[in-house]
Amino acid sequence: MNSILVTGSSGFIGRKVVERLPKLGVITDYDNSIRVNLENIEEVMKINSADTVIHLAGKTPKKELKWNDYFSNNISSTSNILEYCVKKNVKKLIYVSNYIYGNPKYSPIDENHPINPHNAYSESKYLAERLCKFYCHKTNLNLIILRPFNIYGESMNEGFLLSNLINSVKTNEKVTIINKDSRRDLLHVDDFVDLILKIKDYNCKFEIFNVGTGISSSFNEIIEKIEKITLKKLDLEYLEDKKIFIEDIKADITKIKEKLDWKPRVGIEEGLQRMLKSN
Repeated sequence: MNSILVTGSSGFIGRKVVERLPKLGVITDYDNSIRVNLENIEEVMKINSADTVIHLAGKTPKKELKWNDYFSNNISSTSNILEYCVKKNVKKLIYVSNYIYGNPKYSPIDENHPINPHNAYSESKYLAERLCKFYCHKTNLNLIILRPFNIYGESMNEGFLLSNLINSVKTNEKVTIINKDSRRDLLHVDDFVDLILKIKDYNCKFEIFNVGTGISSSFNEIIEKIEKITLKKLDLEYLEDKKIFIEDIKADITKIKEKLDWKPRVGIEEGLQRMLKSN
């Protein structure tokens, strides 16, 4: 049985990946319940050898974080994982990146779209991508880069619009909606985990895949769906901010559908119902 290291194993996506993998072959970034500091190369090298690495770890967007928090963590941890891959003779690295295209020039957005990270988090993920690509071309490491657009679902981190809206159903707290007509491509976490489990067996030297549904919903449409499901009017405040306005982000998933025979199965209404049921 192939052994698989999952970094970020305690995170929103990582927990679900670990739950779905055979326990016997899973290695995580924890040692006796203590999290391994991936920014420390010595600690990383103490992790047991694996055949495949699914690299999910990294700082995610939070208001209190500064630019350097993303760069120091996301880049250095990825650099150390790449060194681990080389030293431990890892066969394949699956690097989970992010949406890095900024304000799109066209939509749906394919893998050839110009790259223009719109914040420090996206920039750090793109720089980490470049590191991965360098190691892939200079070593025997096989590499798959996944660029998920917007992942949502049960137990997602607080502070994101969807989690704030779902929490508001129970708490009645006011939620601020910025640029209500902005459209986003929302992929349920279970569909993304299905993809990761499938792609770990995909043979290639180097590939990049955009990951989404190919369908976008406006913030206002999402609110209407939640209110329809719950029969409850949410307490909302609407603001407009042209500086951060991106009209429509929608993934072109033609490549991954053709090469992996994968497609999302959880529609936005079902996904919202699952979140509301678990809240």
